[in-house]
Amino acid sequence: MDRIKQKAFKIPSPYAVFRVLTVSILSLLLFLAAFSGILDFAVYDTLSCFADGEPRLPAGMTCYYDDDRADVRLFGTIPVKKPEVNVVKTRKLYAGGMAFGVRIFTKGVPVVGMSALPGSKKNPAYEAGIRTGDVIVNIDGKEVNSVAEVTSYINESEGKPLEFTVIRDGKTLTFSVTPVSDSSDGGYKAGMWIRDSTAGIGTVTFIDPDTLRFGGLGHGICDSDTGMLLPLLKGTASEVEINGAVKGVPGLPGELRGSFLPDKTGAVYKNDRRGVFGVFSALPEGIGEPMEIALKDEVKDGEAYILSTVNSEGVKAYRVELSSICRNGREDKNFVITVTDKALLDATGGIVRGMSGSPVIQNGKLVGAVTHVLVNDPTQGYGIFIENMLAEVEKNK
Repeated sequence: MDRIKQKAFKIPSPYAVFRVLTVSILSLLLFLAAFSGILDFAVYDTLSCFADGEPRLPAGMTCYYDDDRADVRLFGTIPVKKPEVNVVKTRKLYAGGMAFGVRIFTKGVPVVGMSALPGSKKNPAYEAGIRTGDVIVNIDGKEVNSVAEVTSYINESEGKPLEFTVIRDGKTLTFSVTPVSDSSDGGYKAGMWIRDSTAGIGTVTFIDPDTLRFGGLGHGICDSDTGMLLPLLKGTASEVEINGAVKGVPGLPGELRGSFLPDKTGAVYKNDRRGVFGVFSALPEGIGEPMEIALKDEVKDGEAYILSTVNSEGVKAYRVELSSICRNGREDKNFVITVTDKALLDATGGIVRGMSGSPVIQNGKLVGAVTHVLVNDPTQGYGIFIENMLAEVEKNK
């Protein structure tokens, strides 16, 4: 009888088993982490949908949502993300493109600079604690909204302390300021530069056909010295006459040239990071038909056009390219706009001041507005999604 040779079976040591299990578990965890990261990246932090629709999601994902919070799951079971949901009213809007004049008066009086008094190193306001960017809202218990009011209180103090109440970064602070006599004119000074109004030219983005509410600029009106968003007390919209433009060059943005016409056409009720908003007293002449709006996930890289007024010929369409679309987080810089239209490049060099708010149209829908020019390349600028602007309109209903 032949002997059957048997090979000895070596039992792995506990250490080897532990090592294999550890490597396997770590590999699985790394895979799950990578897979989870991919799924998280595939779903935006904020989803958008029309009131009669559902958020758009990658294949295999389902969204269960209530109010403004969603629960996105893969195959209906695996948790992926809990983004916010922005429900947008289904509507059609007039696309603007016409230039308009806007004048705003501040709520409170912004401090735009500090300086020592002539012939003295004293600066009463700074020494008391007031800083550039503060907004003076109250002096000795009385509301102030103009430079004249603040100046009057300081002059009439005759050097006695005044209690200034200011808003700084959303907080209310109080400081005791003792004005000092100015030897140059005999009056009293506090060492502050202050401002209570500003005016400029922008472009209308959209008009609601039902309410005549409008949005423009695509960004807020800020103080030219400090960059702070000016708090709005009241504002007016006026017609303007555009005569042409100063062309933009790298390092030096251009601007539209024009003048305010005497008649007021509407009121401005909000100055926000995402635009200037108001209501017209009548629909501007020559405006086209209302068009559908696009949600941010409909905006794509590629061809589009803007409506703008850059000379006396009125509103015209100009070709542009959209790129670098960012659907998460940002309020007013959501995509890059590159001007490709030769007529616009010849007239302005690209995007110039005053064109902010020019509506962006893609695939027959209103998708957003021009907001800023890139200083080093005037052929490019930023745009904002139309739904971001409309979110501000809804807050005021």
